[in-house]
Amino acid sequence: MIYNIKNLAIYFFISLSVAQSHPFHATITSFNCNPNNQSIEITIKLFTNDLESVLKEEGRSDLRIDSESNRTTIDSLIFDYIKNNLSLSLNDKRRKILWVGKEFENDITWSYLEFKNVKNISGTKISIENKLFLELFDDQLNICHFYCSEKPETLMLHKENYYGEINF
Repeated sequence: MIYNIKNLAIYFFISLSVAQSHPFHATITSFNCNPNNQSIEITIKLFTNDLESVLKEEGRSDLRIDSESNRTTIDSLIFDYIKNNLSLSLNDKRRKILWVGKEFENDITWSYLEFKNVKNISGTKISIENKLFLELFDDQLNICHFYCSEKPETLMLHKENYYGEINF
């Protein structure tokens, strides 16, 4: 019986350490068309430690993104990183991305952005380029969900294919 408990304890601690390092690398980005505001609202789910790692790679070694003391600077750094690695075009016209804010939930950073002046998505070709964390992880997967019609569309973007198109 003691042997089984010891094995169980070892298994538990190994599982816990693997879970803490999240062995997969992914982001989930949701694009929600809001006809009332004539906008596309964006929510990005990022692992906080991945976000800190990429910002440290850019020379911010002392950075803790959940620090309230540098909130404006941190928001600016996160927004700059996202807008340099995520773009959206409607009918081949690149749209300006706007920062709305962020929230922290355990080890997840939720980032909120928006594209304004999107009057009608019907008959539109949407092009997305998502390079988030591709410079850090060879296995990075960036999942993009579009909720702009009755049928949601999804793109799975990665290092070999970080660009996709959807026609509405």
